[in-house]
Amino acid sequence: MKLSFYIALRYLFAKKSHNAINIISMISVCSVAIATIALVCVLSVFNGFKELVASMFVNFDPELKIIPATGKVFDPGTESVRNALAMPEIAQSAETLQDNVLVRYNGQQVIALAKGVSESFREMAHIDSLVIDGRFVLQEGETSYASLGIGLASSLGVNAGFVYPMEIYAPKRDEKINLSNPATAFQLEYAFIGSVFSVNQPVYDENTMILPVQLVRNLLHYDKEVSAIELKLHPQANVNAARKRIQAALGDGFKVQDRYEQQEVGYKMMQVEKWVTFLILVFILTIALFNVVSSLSMLMIEKQNDVQMLRSMGADDRLIRRIFLFEGCMIPALGALVGVVIGLILCLLQQYFGLLKLGDTAGMFMSDDYPVRVVFSDILVIFATVLGIGALASWYPVRYLGKKWLKKERMILLLLPCLLWSCAGNQSQERSVAVTIAPQRYFAGKIAGDQFDIHVVVPSGQSPETYDPAPHEMIRLARSRAYFMIGRIGFEQAYIGTIRKNNPHLQIFDLSEGVKWLGGEHASRVHSSTHSHQATDPHIWCSTGIARIIAQNTLKAFISLDSEHESVYMDNYQELIGEIDRTEKSLHAMLDTLTVRTFIIYHPTLTYFADEFQLSQLAIENDGKEPSAASMKELIDEAKKDCVRVVFIQEEFDRKHAEQLAAEIGARTVTIQPLDSAWDKQMLQIANELITVK
Repeated sequence: MKLSFYIALRYLFAKKSHNAINIISMISVCSVAIATIALVCVLSVFNGFKELVASMFVNFDPELKIIPATGKVFDPGTESVRNALAMPEIAQSAETLQDNVLVRYNGQQVIALAKGVSESFREMAHIDSLVIDGRFVLQEGETSYASLGIGLASSLGVNAGFVYPMEIYAPKRDEKINLSNPATAFQLEYAFIGSVFSVNQPVYDENTMILPVQLVRNLLHYDKEVSAIELKLHPQANVNAARKRIQAALGDGFKVQDRYEQQEVGYKMMQVEKWVTFLILVFILTIALFNVVSSLSMLMIEKQNDVQMLRSMGADDRLIRRIFLFEGCMIPALGALVGVVIGLILCLLQQYFGLLKLGDTAGMFMSDDYPVRVVFSDILVIFATVLGIGALASWYPVRYLGKKWLKKERMILLLLPCLLWSCAGNQSQERSVAVTIAPQRYFAGKIAGDQFDIHVVVPSGQSPETYDPAPHEMIRLARSRAYFMIGRIGFEQAYIGTIRKNNPHLQIFDLSEGVKWLGGEHASRVHSSTHSHQATDPHIWCSTGIARIIAQNTLKAFISLDSEHESVYMDNYQELIGEIDRTEKSLHAMLDTLTVRTFIIYHPTLTYFADEFQLSQLAIENDGKEPSAASMKELIDEAKKDCVRVVFIQEEFDRKHAEQLAAEIGARTVTIQPLDSAWDKQMLQIANELITVK
């Protein structure tokens, strides 16, 4: 380990014979450093804004707050509450009761949040420092006073010291409404305006009104209940530890919230914004780290002579790979280190000197400077992220390029990242098998497991009868280890000769061997004489019995390709047969007692399905052509006679005729996907639609 690290370190700082390698390496380091600086600064600014917002709530929100787990109010005189309030960590407590009320003054009326508080609230909330007009007072003799948020005061058009009291209405919760006199359903209380406060937070300034707790109890018809108990802790008390102790004393019937939980929505939104921004910057960082692939690839080419010398001295392939892997990891590590240091310096300068201003005029915003707070855990996350992505970027060329080079004593000349991906494609040819349609992936994937990659030639949404492949599809097919035909599908009939001629190395397996083909002679049960394939029907995968034949042929093909893993394929095959058996059993359970046994489909894909379960398939398409008016009339008459109630549609074919026919006979249209790779689910869905009555 020390030797490989030492050689990699020498390679990093040594002058290369080609100056371009030094330049690309320097660009890689600078790219990583710049992205890291952005991560450090942006996350620190988000932390600063979070701290700034928290500092604004600190004068109003208590350190801890006890609320009921369910319901709106609770009795503060219970034994568990008394025991919790008696804990030594608690310096002060204040009872609060709040609810929405209607406030009227001089013709203006507003829905407000009435918060009734006890006298100790003044010291706990530092409310005097928030008052901008008047003085904070709750009760003087028999007179009750209210303290309004600045936004609420503006909506009512009031200020502190107005001579007339406000009218405060709340519905009587324990009385029914008298329709002849609805006003009797409301409780009315009066309060003079003592002060106006501002927290600089809309959640409080726009609709909050502070009142004596007894007035709110009278207004809401409560005796001694409260909505919450707000707590102030001793300065030396730990908030988290105290919260856990109080919660344990209260039990599950209560919740103890700290300041962040009291404003959970706002803080969570800031956290989401912070980490979404982090992910965006990480994506940019990932793109920048592609430079590592280029510089490392060229370095591996340049050091061929060094590698030969090391091998002559006894170095093995593992040591040589480790050298270049360390080399690749050092580039992002160096960039991350430089970026973190510069980012921390910039954040500290902003924190202590306020280099960046929020606005041109002082006092325009809550803070004149961009707030910044560096969190050590964020720095660790940034550093680990950069190193992790850098290690993955380094692993790729070492793993895929180095493997061939070290074994064959030469290096493939690859300089650009895009060509690296091409090399990775060649590396995977040995494990690639092509199939015609997606349902084959179900059978082949189940049997092959992790031993082969399955590539579907005809993509989703395309008809395998008429599909015309693009050149890149034919190239990918040619690069496969083998090609599994489904049998006699249109694409295969048109292109199999070309495929065999141009790819003599390609092993081709026909999965339809042993299948009993169906055609026009089965018109008695499967309506195919006028509305389906006149010759052989190729849709053999839509039958559980033939699915077993396809599975058996697929097993033989994989064993022929890779006899070393025969036992793996056999075990997987047995599991697949079990799934097919269970699917067949479920289908029989649904369809054997079906009364209406005829259905309509645009393209006759379900011929073998209908044959297996004694159903009648009526196809709209006439031998690959759109239906004529005469054939549509014949089909409508037959459908009405058989009481058809479902018309199947596939995304590969036009749905216009199917919808017209369904409307004519009063049936419903259902979209199915027999060409989907989830073969078992599609078979069960088709059966389920046949038995569904709507």
